Amino acid sequence: MNLTISGHHVEVTPALRSYVTSKLDRITRHFDQVVDVKVLLTVEKQKEKEKRQRAECNIHVKGS
Repeated sequence: MNLTISGHHVEVTPALRSYVTSKLDRITRHFDQVVDVKVLLTVEKQKEKEKRQRAECNIHVKGS
C-alpha cells in the first residue's frame, strides 16, 4: 500500500503522520487489496478566530 500524506496550510509532523497511519491501518479490515492512499490535511480560516480542520482521503482499491 502506497501512502501519501500532504498538508495545505498545515505542517505534517511525525505525530500527525503516525496518527493518520494508525487510523488508516483499519482499512485492511474492510478491503483486501488497497493499492494507493492519498491523504490531504487542510486548515481553513473561516472568520477571525475560527479555523476548520479537514482530512480528505482518497483510497484506490484493486478489484473488479
